[in-house]
Amino acid sequence: MLRGVIVMENIEIESRFTFGETVEKLRRSVEENGLKVLASIDAQVNLSRIGIKIGGNQILEIFHPNLAAEVFGKDIRAGIIPPLRIYIYEDAGKTYVIAQNASDLFSKYNGLSDLGKRLDQMLVSIVHSVT
Repeated sequence: MLRGVIVMENIEIESRFTFGETVEKLRRSVEENGLKVLASIDAQVNLSRIGIKIGGNQILEIFHPNLAAEVFGKDIRAGIIPPLRIYIYEDAGKTYVIAQNASDLFSKYNGLSDLGKRLDQMLVSIVHSVT
């Protein structure tokens, strides 16, 4: 897997940490990069409720209210995009991270290409915190 490279519209990397360490380091890095974790979805816990066991599997939904105001001020239709997502999962004893490509998502809307590029820089910094 390519490290820290945008692949198929997403940023994909292999973490050098355990699943739990990866999630915690990513949460800290989100804050350090000026964003906020708005929600997390823990598929491992959710599936265990119906008797299915899987490895670590979590989505962090991230954004910032100031950026949301920027989105709404330039093209209200782009409100469908936030929050951005970072997906962390275990597979064959390794932990992987996939972050959405904000440039691609926001490029379709008026005046938001620069925001997408800024967010991609933040996302690359965030995911590199675990490489």
